[in-house]
Amino acid sequence: MINGLLLAALLPVAILLYYIYRTDKKSPEPTSQLVKAFFFGILCVPIALCWVTPLEVLEIVPLEPATILDALSISFLGAAIPEEGAKLLMLWLLLRNSRYFDERLDGIVYAVFVSLGFAALENIMYLSSSDSYVVLGIARGLMTIPMHFSCGVLMGYFYSQASFEKNSNTMNKILTYLAPVIVHGVYDSVLFSIQAIGKSMPLPLILLTLLALITFCVIVLLFCLGRVYRLRALDMEGLPVLENEAEAEAEAEAGPQYTPQPLDCSDIQLGNDVDELLEAMSKNVHEVWAEGRISEGWTYGEVRNEILKKHPCIVPYENLSELEKDYDRRTATATLKFIIKNGYNITKTENKEKDS
Repeated sequence: MINGLLLAALLPVAILLYYIYRTDKKSPEPTSQLVKAFFFGILCVPIALCWVTPLEVLEIVPLEPATILDALSISFLGAAIPEEGAKLLMLWLLLRNSRYFDERLDGIVYAVFVSLGFAALENIMYLSSSDSYVVLGIARGLMTIPMHFSCGVLMGYFYSQASFEKNSNTMNKILTYLAPVIVHGVYDSVLFSIQAIGKSMPLPLILLTLLALITFCVIVLLFCLGRVYRLRALDMEGLPVLENEAEAEAEAEAGPQYTPQPLDCSDIQLGNDVDELLEAMSKNVHEVWAEGRISEGWTYGEVRNEILKKHPCIVPYENLSELEKDYDRRTATATLKFIIKNGYNITKTENKEKDS
């Protein structure tokens, strides 16, 4: 029974953790840090209980919902506010001085691990107190665990925005906490409201309410997946963050309109006798580029990282892939054709040693 209970409680958590881990392809986080984030999430449970217990003792938050107002109180004061607050505290402790928090997507990855660490322990607690843990495990695995996942994505997304984006920094900081609290609170409010007044509700209305909740969860989840892929794309491209597509279009329209007009050198044919020269020029193009990068503080790294100034091409020309060499060769070829197009001749001078 224990093995089945743990499987029902932890399988949906494991699936979502594996998904977010595999999504972070550019520069995956160290396993030790992810394990640490997961256990930080587990610690959120006693932290949240320290907030909720006094409120329950003082009867500010009821133990069971009898009215819709009770449902709202339990959902926000007893669940969303303390739980998401504990998650944010642990995320901040994890990332505040972390050298591993060097990409936008990292905020989401760590926030999801914290959030699902909390969800894992919470799920075990709920299922262990239920006689039908399999049914409850399936229901929570399809809805509650993805809800915690979505809250983690929202928290991590706005946390990264506040860390990497210069504009709207205050709003991003607010949404880091507010967005997951709203999603969490709305989700719990619907369920606790059904629990409070469900006996007086006709079955079709209950089913319609559950359908609306499922629709809400799906919309939030799709939005969150979009945020995940947006930050991953920005990390891969090394581009600055723009708040939305409208802002990007406005910036593009405001900028100077520029149409490149290179000299047409398609009529210039280079013979095989300049292959040696082209290769030497290609190597020099790379050497000039590498020297410039190094002077700006860039060093070699297996993957490109704009923040840490790492680049995989800061190596000798001979160690470049053919694809990278071809990039330099195209530059060298275009330069040589430009020289010839403008009426200059290329002549190799032989240096002969004179007899002493």
